[in-house]
Formats: sequence, C-alpha cells, structure tokens
Amino acid sequence: MNFFGINCNYCLNLFTMNRFMFGFSITILSSLLWPMLPSTSVYIASVVVGLILLKRTLVIAGALLAVGWISLFVQLILLEQPPNSVQNIIVRGEIISLLGSNGDWVSMDIRQSNLLNAFFLSKVLRLSWKQAPKLAIGEQWEFLVKPKPITGVLNQGGYNQQRSMLSRHIVMKGSVKSGIKLTEAVSLRSRIINELKPELAHFAHGDLMLAILLGDKSLIDSQRWRSLRVSGSGHLIAISGLHLSVVTTWVFFLSLYLLARFKPSLSRKNILIAGLLSAFCAIFYAYLAGFSLPTQRALIMLLLLLTMGLMKRFSSSWERLLYALFIILVLDPLTCMSAGFWLSFSALGIIFLTLSQWTKFVPHQEEASGARLNVKHKLKLFWSVQWRLSLGLGLLQALLFGGISVYGLLFNLVLVPWFSLIVIPVSFLCFSIWALGQVFSMDFPQIFALVDMSLVPMSIGFSMIESLPGAWMSVSGQTIACLSFSILGLILLCRVSHPRWRLVSLILFMPLGLNVLFGLIAPRQSEWRLHLLDVGQGLSAVIEKSGKALIYDTGAAYGANFSYAERVILPFLRYRGLDSVDYLVLSHSDNDHAGGAQLLIDSFPDASVISDIAKYSQLDCRPKSLLWQGLKLEILAPNTPEDGNNGSCVLRVSDDEHQLMLSGDIEEEGEVLLLASSQTLQSEVLVAPHHGSRTSSTTAFINRVSPQLVLFPAGFNNRYGFPKQDVVERYQFMGAQVLVTGNEGQVSVLFRHGERRISTYRADLAPFWYNSLFRFGEISNTE
Repeated sequence: MNFFGINCNYCLNLFTMNRFMFGFSITILSSLLWPMLPSTSVYIASVVVGLILLKRTLVIAGALLAVGWISLFVQLILLEQPPNSVQNIIVRGEIISLLGSNGDWVSMDIRQSNLLNAFFLSKVLRLSWKQAPKLAIGEQWEFLVKPKPITGVLNQGGYNQQRSMLSRHIVMKGSVKSGIKLTEAVSLRSRIINELKPELAHFAHGDLMLAILLGDKSLIDSQRWRSLRVSGSGHLIAISGLHLSVVTTWVFFLSLYLLARFKPSLSRKNILIAGLLSAFCAIFYAYLAGFSLPTQRALIMLLLLLTMGLMKRFSSSWERLLYALFIILVLDPLTCMSAGFWLSFSALGIIFLTLSQWTKFVPHQEEASGARLNVKHKLKLFWSVQWRLSLGLGLLQALLFGGISVYGLLFNLVLVPWFSLIVIPVSFLCFSIWALGQVFSMDFPQIFALVDMSLVPMSIGFSMIESLPGAWMSVSGQTIACLSFSILGLILLCRVSHPRWRLVSLILFMPLGLNVLFGLIAPRQSEWRLHLLDVGQGLSAVIEKSGKALIYDTGAAYGANFSYAERVILPFLRYRGLDSVDYLVLSHSDNDHAGGAQLLIDSFPDASVISDIAKYSQLDCRPKSLLWQGLKLEILAPNTPEDGNNGSCVLRVSDDEHQLMLSGDIEEEGEVLLLASSQTLQSEVLVAPHHGSRTSSTTAFINRVSPQLVLFPAGFNNRYGFPKQDVVERYQFMGAQVLVTGNEGQVSVLFRHGERRISTYRADLAPFWYNSLFRFGEISNTE
C-alpha cells in the first residue's frame, strides 16, 4: 500500500529493523501525555525488565528503557533543589544569556558551575536583578538569590512557561539580592560578543545581525519581535538547522571546488577533506550560538546525515530521521517539550514526503526530455516543498502558538531562499573577515554594512505586512483540532485506495463537520461560563455567554514589556474564539487589577467600561442593574467613589438559577457597608475579596453570601501568603469548596440548567506531569 508516495510495507520493514529505537522514541514522545512520571521503584523495575527483554522484544524493551530514562533524567535535572524553608541561597555560575531589561530589572540566564552540569545535563537558573551593574555574557558570578520555583501561570491559549523552562533545563527562578563578579568573560564566544555587540548596535539591523551571527537576541526590541511574529519569520533569526545546513553546504562545495582546482584527486580524499571542513564550520557556528539546546539538536541531526553520507552508509531518509530522533531523545528527552523540536522534525518529515513522491517519476522524464525539463522539475520540486512546508508548519504553528501568519507563506517563499543564498553566507563571510582582522590587530567593522544591506528586503517586508489588514489570524483550539484531523483525512483520501483507509479518512472529517454544524445551531441560551484566569498575584475573570465576553479586571502590568492582558487575557480570548467584548469592568486602580486596562481598551474599542477610574470610566460603579445576554448584572458597591481597596466595584451576575459574585479587593470596611444595604448578596460562587487576606472575608459577610464554591485569585507561593489559612478554613467551616488559581491554574465554571461543572487547568484541561506544581524539595508529580 502506498501513502503519500511512500511504500508502507517498506516503512514497516524499516521500523522492524530499527524497532528498539522506534519503541524508545515513541515512548519518550508519549510522555507529553503522561499525567505523572513513574515513581522510583517503577522506573527501576522498567529498566530491569527492559534489559531482560532486549533479546526478545526490542520494541517493548526500548519502551521500558525510555520510561526509566526520562524519569531518571528529570530527577537528575531537578536534583539538589533548595528546601521550601530557605529564604536566600548562594549560587555560582556563568552568564550564558542576557534576556533584556524591563525598567530597572535585568533578566539573565546563568549556567551553574558544577562538573555534573555538562552539556545536555546542564542546569540553568533564570535570575532577575534590580539596578544591576554592567553584565556581560561569559562572566562568572556568585549571587545571593531569593529562589523561586519554576511553577508558572497556566491558562488556555497562554504561554506555558514552566514547560518551556523544563525543555531548556531552567530549574529555578530567582531575584538577585547581591552579586560578586568572580572572573571576567574568558571564553572566545563571550569576548567576540563583547567586542562585536557595540559595533553592530550602530547598524539599522544590528539586532538581527547579532542574533544571526551569535545567537544573542538581547538587542531585539518588542516592536521587532512583533514584526517577526506577524510575518512568521522568527525562525530565520534563530540559529537552527537552516543556518547550520546553509553554512555546511556552502563550505563543503566551495572547499570541494578549490581542492579540485588546486589539488585534484581521483580518490574520495577531497570529499572527506571538504566534509571535515564543513563539519568543523558547523560546530564552530553552533559554538558561536552558545551551544543552545535547539542548536545542539540541529547540529546532531546535521552531523549524523553528513557522517552517514561520507561513510557511504546506505539508508533511507526515514531511517536517518529515526536515527537523529533517537540520538537526540537519548541525549535530552526533555527536548520533545519544545516547539522548535516539533517544527524541525515536522519540516524534515514534510521534505522527505515530498521527495519520496517526486523520485518515483521525475528521473525517467528527465532522462527522456533533457536538461530543460530537469530545471523545470527542480523548480516544481522547490515550489512543492515550499507550499507543503508552509501549509504543514502553518498548521503546527497554529497548534503551538494559537495563530497563523496569513502572509507568512509568500514572505517565507522569498526570504528562505534569500537567507540561504545571500544573508547567511554573507554574514559568515563578513564575520570571518572581521575575525581575521582581529587576529592581526586590524578592525573592519564597516564590513558588516554588507550584511546590513542584505537585510533591507526583510525590513521592507515587515513594513508591507504590518500595513496589510489581518496579518495575524488567531485560531481557536477547537478549530485547530478539527482542521488537523481534516487535513490528515484529506491526505488519506487522496493517497490511498483501500476501502478501509477511505472509511478512516471520512471519519477524520467528522470533527470539522460537527464543529460547523454546532456553529450553525444556536448555543443553549441558559449556558454561561466563568473563567477565573491565573494571572499570578492579581485578578482577571472572563464571563462568557453566547460567544460574547465580559471581562472583570485585567491583572498587572510591569514596565513597558510585560502585561498579563497581553500574555494571558488576549491569547485566552483568541483560544476561546471570543472576538467581541461587551463590557470591561475595572474594580479599582491597583496595578494588579487594572494594569492592562489600556491595552484591552485599545484591543476592544467598542467595549463599555464600567469603573470609577476617571480616565477609563464610561459607566460609574454606583449601584445599578443591567441586562446582558439574558444575565442580570448587578453593581452592588460602592455607594460613593472611594480610593483604595474598599472602593472596589462589586459585581453580581445571575440567571434564574445560578449566582456569581466578584468582590474585587474590598476589606472589612467595604464588607460592612455592603451588608448594610438591602441588596440580595447570596451567591452560589464567590471570587473571594482581596485574594483571601485576613482583612477581608469576615464571618458576617460569609454567612450573608453563603457561597458553595469560593475561588481565590492568588499567585502560587506569593510573598503575602494569600490566601491565609485561617480565611480558607473559615469558608470550609461553612461547607464551601475552595480553589486557588495559583495552585490550580485557570479555573472555569460552567453554569447550565440544573448543573454547575468545575474544571481546572492542572487537573482537567491539561493534566500532564509537566503542568504540576513544582515546589522546592520535590522532583515532580509521581505516584
């Protein structure tokens, strides 16, 4: 049977030949769906049984050894964590990356100084330092740090920081109290960065040049990042397989040409020399990039393919892909949690699929028709690879990042060849000339003007794309899943003829059909949802009804480069397919409640703002009732404008059966005034006042509201210790169920006739081991 031009029987034979690697790799990849990692006794037993089965059932043996390996690897990475009771610790390490600044704060990654922390087992700390001195990559420092676990905020559609940190071996966050420089930057790479960075900063595209040459993105500002995201070209400035393969290819053929001209040989000696030179250049380029984990992954894949080619080792493209996958997962099983891993292997898979289809008939036509047809077919092949890459990776991009760059197809169709033929070779050549000049005490910074000019088309493209409407198309999670199944079904339908597989292809179209059908059918009018978002030590809630949204508070914003409205709320709305916000309620002016107000107002200019904050207010917070999508909105307080927590706008939302109260930051004084009113306060669900502080949630208030479910908007391990334990116990004594966003992630409550259903991110929406709470002194969520 053939599928997309591939002989499936051959693939089965291939997997039989390499069944150990196949079993190992598939099991490691499946760990993304595990709810927990095996306990120590279980993974030791799996290793023992796997070794016993090595001579019998290789697939199962590989799978069992993979279970043991990833469990052991995670323990090695998270070993030697400080206990929870520790306030400050001393850490020593080398600065490997400066992530930029936000106000007075500078963020950096340091690699711990430890003989065990080598290569793939290296442990990285992400530190922030307020009013830091001048720092440089490669310097060795000793820091006094207040440690924080890597547990992050978790919401639908949002950036999963703790999964990303695990994939990069970042085992701890922290704020620096003080630091002592131990040594200056001594490595060759750090000296190059410190010399080259100020020289490149004078060029218009110096930020991109520094990223392309040295993997240092610290000069790229938020506007440039936005342009890269909208154009779908971020991969072009991240040193990856494209850059390494381009440099390797140019060096290989150029050195082979020079050897053939000046030292011709009938043996394979020149080929081996050219291969070794190109491999050396690839390794050196990866070194310049700091041997980041994505660069290491690309380097391994490239060296494997190059070595097998030089050794004349016969193997299919798919076999080589399996070898690369196996080696990478053995060296670092956590790499499968990174988006770059999936993009890299998906790109290779699409290329191999396309090439396997073309090689079946193109050679015969070329032999019969001559060189002109040869060129024609190569152009067709290039186009076929490009559009399939754009379609396949666009879908994967939507799945990973919640959206698609609409013009990315055309933009990358031009830029990928431009980078391959011009930008990367010119950059490497100019860098080589500059480096030679440094060796002989000669400075040639002007040489980089050529690289700067080569990047002009990219800037022109940025300007054109940003002026076009709808450059970035957000896609809801439900739509992404349906489209994924449908595209797989379309491939099956077009490429297989067996009735059984055609039936499977039709079944794969069902999710899209049902999605369209349910979209045509009016949703239940009585059904509505509360989504209490995880925004750290702040508050933001979204009420969803009939495809419309009401937002209560926005979470905090810090400096010019960070806002929970941008990082959490907007991605969440896109994921849920909510493109219309009718009301924005700002309880009061504290940053942790209204920090992202302006961004949301700019994003949804038609939304009515309910607030006592003068610069935003369209409707004040005096007690009143509104009707929205069949729900009753009651503003209960304050009776008069008031600054501070007790001036919070208290909102009660209800239908004929369910009630929800959002109380902002009111404290005891505000609760007393609320109790003095004659309004109905009883609410089935309560978002607790002031994050669960001791100055709120009085017994009288709890008795009057009589909640069955209490939600605390409080950050994990926050410095205030909210919610206070005695406050939690007060609600529990009254029989209420209690949930904390910092512990649960996003909390969603579905209200419908006769039913209230609760779902949390960590337990229900994405119950995977890497989404669990990581406290100091714990390895992971195990049995």
